[in-house]
Amino acid sequence: MSLRFVTLPGTGLTASALGFGCASLGSRIGRTDGLRALAEAHDGGVTWFDVAPPYGAGEAEAILGEFLAGRRASVRLCTKVGLAGPERSGLMRLVYRLGRPLAARFAGLRRRFRAAAATRYRPIVLDAAGIAASLDRSLARLRTDHVDVFALHAPIPADTVRDDVIRALEEILTSGKARQVCVAGDVDACRAAAAAGLPYRVLQLADGPETEPLAALRVAAGRPVATVTHSVFGFDGALSRLVAHLEADPAAGRRLQAAGYDGPAGQAAARLLIDRAFASNPDGVVLASMFAPPHRRLNLARAALPPNPEAVRLVRDLLGPAGAS
Repeated sequence: MSLRFVTLPGTGLTASALGFGCASLGSRIGRTDGLRALAEAHDGGVTWFDVAPPYGAGEAEAILGEFLAGRRASVRLCTKVGLAGPERSGLMRLVYRLGRPLAARFAGLRRRFRAAAATRYRPIVLDAAGIAASLDRSLARLRTDHVDVFALHAPIPADTVRDDVIRALEEILTSGKARQVCVAGDVDACRAAAAAGLPYRVLQLADGPETEPLAALRVAAGRPVATVTHSVFGFDGALSRLVAHLEADPAAGRRLQAAGYDGPAGQAAARLLIDRAFASNPDGVVLASMFAPPHRRLNLARAALPPNPEAVRLVRDLLGPAGAS
């Protein structure tokens, strides 16, 4: 079955409904394994790839640029400006390369490695010159002359409507270095960006199972707006709470089984939450990390199905006040 494709409202951009999030590319995931995963996802139909300058300890854009060689015409590419990672010395980069294979073999070491390798992003001051310069550096690392979407990364709401920021983004659109501009942040920042008359046509945010922010944002925009969502399993442990609820309540498990979500609780819950994400954002892109082959296979399989509104209702019932464990 072929991957489902969408045309993002108000943009003219057509892309796979499933997008590849590259936050771990170059840090937890090394170049060779990363390139293999990117290629396999693309071969499976994924055309949307999401990156940012600090991702992968600053290595993700360059590795993604290597992957894009010969594929750029078939890829939709989003990068960002607004966050930076800590400076890493040549010694720290060597630690990444040497520690990664060992961490992959041992669960305890893997947890410690991830904790030590975690990129602590920090905001940068947004100004017109810095926005333009950041995009130019990203284009050089990505080995392309344009991105499809250029996003403000975790801005405060006030920055999304500042005149100098708006002018800088409009100049980028006029230059052709980005086809669309976006806010990738929290609900408040996206709500501010949705104001009529601003250049943003794409909003990227977490679509947690309990918050369901997309409908309100579309109303606030009052015009077609594309949404890119992430955090399929929730920032607050939605997957683990759903699994616990299914294991504690046989009736809930039977209800999921009747809806087609059979098998062990963990697998059923994962499939349900992925389906819920696609149904909540049926005309947009859902981002997922797909570096592990089992995750990649699961995401590709669920992204080939028609959106299932029943998944939204099931998750709401099971994780809402009446279903919370």
